Amino acid sequence: MKRVYNFFDHLIRWGAYIAGILILITTVMTFYEVISRSFFHKPTSWATELSIYGIIGSCFLGSAFAVRTYSHITVDLLINNVNDRMKTVLAYISNALGLVFSMIFTLYSFFHVAKTFELGVTSASLLRVPMYLPELFLPVGGTLLCIAFIMQIIDGGIHKGGENI
Repeated sequence: MKRVYNFFDHLIRWGAYIAGILILITTVMTFYEVISRSFFHKPTSWATELSIYGIIGSCFLGSAFAVRTYSHITVDLLINNVNDRMKTVLAYISNALGLVFSMIFTLYSFFHVAKTFELGVTSASLLRVPMYLPELFLPVGGTLLCIAFIMQIIDGGIHKGGENI
């Protein structure tokens, strides 16, 4: 069981690495677009669209790592004013609700991507990107998010946040 746990932990970490690489690539594309447009008066037809896909991908792939490292924004007014036992109960409830939401999101995003693939939908731009490709970030990220919430439930307890796993 420990191997499975570690495998999923590494899988979530790889999702975060890919999210970081997508942010880096998006930064380079945006920089290239600004230079191309400002200095050479030749805007690209691809940088904006691909940058949007990169940002979307980084958000969905990186969200599971944010859950695992307690890096999401939290409102802790209630948590700070209850005893440790209640904090643990609220953590389980919160993680269970996060898991339910993630499962619903993942299921419906999978159906959406399948329908987009079936219909052969492409982007409206000159690139004509098959839309199921960037939309794949949704079910993949959702699956990682489900795994992250399951791992949080297994870990139990609460965390103050801001620390790495």
